[in-house]
Amino acid sequence: MLLALLALFASARAAAAEVDRTEWDTRYAQARADLVAGREERANAAFERLATDAPTPEDARRADELAEICRAKIQRNADVALIRTPQELTLLYSTAFIYGLGSSAWVALMTEPKNLGAAVLPFAVLTTASVGGVALFDGYRPFKRGVPQSIATGVYLGFGEGIWAVGLQHAVSTRRNNGSVWGDKEVASVLWGGATLGAVGGAVVGTLRNTTPGRVSFTLSTSLWGGFVSSFAATALSPNGERRTEHAFLSGLIGYNVGLASGLILAPTVAPSVARVRFVDLGGITGGLVGAGMYTLVAGEPGRTRAAFGASAIGATLGLGLTWWATSGMQTDPQNKHGAAPNAFMPNLVRTSDGWLATVSGQL
Repeated sequence: MLLALLALFASARAAAAEVDRTEWDTRYAQARADLVAGREERANAAFERLATDAPTPEDARRADELAEICRAKIQRNADVALIRTPQELTLLYSTAFIYGLGSSAWVALMTEPKNLGAAVLPFAVLTTASVGGVALFDGYRPFKRGVPQSIATGVYLGFGEGIWAVGLQHAVSTRRNNGSVWGDKEVASVLWGGATLGAVGGAVVGTLRNTTPGRVSFTLSTSLWGGFVSSFAATALSPNGERRTEHAFLSGLIGYNVGLASGLILAPTVAPSVARVRFVDLGGITGGLVGAGMYTLVAGEPGRTRAAFGASAIGATLGLGLTWWATSGMQTDPQNKHGAAPNAFMPNLVRTSDGWLATVSGQL
């Protein structure tokens, strides 16, 4: 009787072990399929559980090895996600080429070369140095994701600052008629200086804020639309014909910088994708054109440019708002979680024997 009970118990244990083995094999096959399909994080969690529940030490070793492979692939994907995309690098190369040509033209204008060789030399040297510098830096240490686009956008934003400043100075000088209008050298210096400072600022912001292409595009868009809409609105609302152009450029410069600051502040929270920003820009352009066109059709007085500018500003604002609402369901462009740098330095005050010491701490 005792032998029969022992045999029955052993048979039950064998059946249970066979069931556990079948279940483990099924889970193992599913985890392996996840690994092959590229779902490394899901497969890693499954293999770690399989290693704990393995029926034999050999099965535990197999599960551990595949879990290690999953972790290696996850880390590799994270490292790749931190590196700039080919599209970003292409944008930076084209911007560097344009910046090199602009710098060469500025040097030629400042030095006023007397012969063809001296005139061509800056273009050959500076353009090559600008593009080659990008290639050397990226070859030595590849740019982080978002940094190339931040540098390129900084060049254009700085150049835009120069355009607004030159326009404002020209409008004020023309109204005063005192001969203080900037000449070619002054205009070129302001534009080149703005582009250069913008490149430096873009590199700093892109590095410290660990930005993304979508956020950079959002900041560029808010800057441009802030300048255009405020300039159009000022043109429509300014009653003084002599100062209207001056008011337009001043309002545009203020709106441009307000939009720039707003973009820098709101971009990490909104985190839009590049595609969404482009759709919103298209909505703003369409709204501005429709607004001006509808006013012209209704009023029938195309000569009244002030009202047309106002209608265009209202249409652009409505177009931007409606398109932003309509694209609210689009995928965002989140910040990288791996290796993210802090968004800003932290100021601090330290008491010393002689008074107070202001310090700034952070991680580069």
